[in-house]
Amino acid sequence: MVSTGEFYAGFQLFYPLVNLTGLPIDQINFLLCQLIGLGLAIPFRKVYGPKTTSATIRHTIEIVVGFALTFFCFGYQIWHLFFLSLVCYLIMLMGSQEWMQKAVFGFAMLYLSVTHIFRQIYDYGGYTLDITGPMMIMVQKLTSLAFSLHDGTVKSEEELSADQKSQAVRTMPNLVSFYSYLFSFHGIMCGPMAFYSDYIAFIEGRNFSEPTKPSSVNGKSDKLPEETEDIFQTDKVVLEKFCITAFIGFLMVFVTPHLYHLNGLTSTAFYEMSFLGRHIFLLVSMTFARCKYYFAWKLGETVNNAAGLGFTGFDEKGQPNWDLVNNCDIYKLETCNSLKLNMDSWNKTTMTWLRRVVYDRMPKFNTLAVFSVSAFWHGFYPGYYVCFATGALLTVAARYVRRNIRPMFLKSDSLKAFYDAVTFLFTRMANVYMCVPFAILEFVPGLKLYTSFYWWMHILSIGVIVYYTFIAPPKRRSQDKKQQ
Repeated sequence: MVSTGEFYAGFQLFYPLVNLTGLPIDQINFLLCQLIGLGLAIPFRKVYGPKTTSATIRHTIEIVVGFALTFFCFGYQIWHLFFLSLVCYLIMLMGSQEWMQKAVFGFAMLYLSVTHIFRQIYDYGGYTLDITGPMMIMVQKLTSLAFSLHDGTVKSEEELSADQKSQAVRTMPNLVSFYSYLFSFHGIMCGPMAFYSDYIAFIEGRNFSEPTKPSSVNGKSDKLPEETEDIFQTDKVVLEKFCITAFIGFLMVFVTPHLYHLNGLTSTAFYEMSFLGRHIFLLVSMTFARCKYYFAWKLGETVNNAAGLGFTGFDEKGQPNWDLVNNCDIYKLETCNSLKLNMDSWNKTTMTWLRRVVYDRMPKFNTLAVFSVSAFWHGFYPGYYVCFATGALLTVAARYVRRNIRPMFLKSDSLKAFYDAVTFLFTRMANVYMCVPFAILEFVPGLKLYTSFYWWMHILSIGVIVYYTFIAPPKRRSQDKKQQ
């Protein structure tokens, strides 16, 4: 039985480091597991690479190391991963290929929801690392595999899009490759996820000879050259991303605590600030709050790249692309002037998962379905639903603005520059405005904060949607009739 306040189930071997570093034991174990994974990923790529080692041995190494790291970090809670994966495997193996993908999706989301609720009961409002983190990644893997298997065994080639054809799985994976995919040691802690077809190509070494994106080396040929470290620049890429991760870690430890105060967003002092002051405080605070996500994702990406997973081909200049498991484009997210680009640059592998499993499968209500599934996938704190509902509203409104208002500002460079500047500022503010309930978690404090901002982004977005849905279209139709 778990007692409130004693939620963490991982090993306590390095507990003496808690007083030395000031970090809780769950974060110490997570960081140690990722660093161990990074240290093992390099010999896994260089010594046990696909050219010298069979796929079976590489699968076995992935399972053994992945299981050991998961058990060390999360203890007995690992049984949730085995139960979830075993049931989904049996559904895929024994269920009808016509509906098994829906059954896998339903069961995986339901089981994840139960663990989210369990966590909220015993660690309400806490940020202790537990098995729900790896389980969220595993749900992505299981559901995407089920739909890919359905595409590859039931649907005809004519029914599949180009993307679905590239990800289609033609035969049911055996248990070794299945659990290797789920427990790969360089992705089990926090992802970012890779889709099954891409993962198997990595295990077999086809990710270098058959990249997932069209390639052109120096513009001369679409055929990739023989694999060498000089061509793929793996060590250089890993070193660069590790340095980025270390810099973000520095910001997270030494800068963020002075600028991000979650309690400050609900404090009396916050509501005593001016309207503009609250906006500035929110912008600075929530911007630096993203550092913890940047750190975890970039470290995960670094570990995956060190193992050899992530290469997608060469760009037009002949430079290698390592963005298959890139979960966040930090520069684009922080500098873009479009809410769509902003959201597309955040948690990218999850967005790809939502597009392939939800958006492309529900043509009528795809946007609503994506935001709903994303909210359920994250958990059941009320703030999540306020965040995603606000995000859906702002996204639809931004789409109308870009489609109808932006063309008016493309008549001159000065007008376009003005539009870009305004939308840059609006995107920065919209990002933190819609995400703050996600951080606060609670329903009433989130609504209170929006009330302090007079709900201005909600009102503006609703106004834009109403105008271009019910007012502008009749005018355009009447103008079209006059022209005829």
